[in-house]
Amino acid sequence: MSSVAFWNRVHSQGTAHWEYGVELPKDDDPVLHAALAHFGDVTGKRLIDLGCGSGAASLFFAARGAEVIAVDTSDQAVLNLQRYCAAGGIENVHPMTADAFRLTDVGPADLAYGSMILHHLEPFPKFVDVLRETIVPNGRGFFYENSSVSRLLIWFRTHLVGRWWIPKNGDDEEFPLAPQEIDVLRKQFAVRTAYPELLFFRLISMYLLRGKYPKPFATLDRWGYRIPWLRKLSYRQYVYLSS
Repeated sequence: MSSVAFWNRVHSQGTAHWEYGVELPKDDDPVLHAALAHFGDVTGKRLIDLGCGSGAASLFFAARGAEVIAVDTSDQAVLNLQRYCAAGGIENVHPMTADAFRLTDVGPADLAYGSMILHHLEPFPKFVDVLRETIVPNGRGFFYENSSVSRLLIWFRTHLVGRWWIPKNGDDEEFPLAPQEIDVLRKQFAVRTAYPELLFFRLISMYLLRGKYPKPFATLDRWGYRIPWLRKLSYRQYVYLSS
């Protein structure tokens, strides 16, 4: 199954508490607030939500005054957000089906946001060139991403995920963001990475134990977060860009 077909199927399903297949943002979402702290006042700023998906981030930034260009390759995700915005009279969110490598067609933009999107994009250097051309001078980007720094996690992902009872949650074409790709970003942007939490031991519960015994693994992650070298093995990271 292609990645577009996979995500069209995902966004066709939704959940009972979503409206029009759109996920409403949580006011206390730590990822969105980390992005907002990096962006500063977004009022009147043109912000691209790359891989807008269920729409939560687009609605979050729009509610704070940004002019949001919500792009996704999933026609279904874009349709869901279009319907929701039309029903709610939201005029500063502009959903559109677009390819990440054609961002210059919807740019320029002051800001770019993405959640779990960079690791889908190949060839990555070509995308970085497009992103740099799209973001205006003194613009900023924020991406919430996974990480392939831990060789152990990648071994489990390669050899066990999607087999036997172990779930596979992504499409067949994606692979966690590599340190070498962070280096590619550094050729075009000032880059800072941060680890908001250690997501390492909890993966044992989530994948191998079918969600059982989460508390002891969460405790191990909290303790491990205090150790700088172990913190960097987290499967989650923030990527801050400044142009």
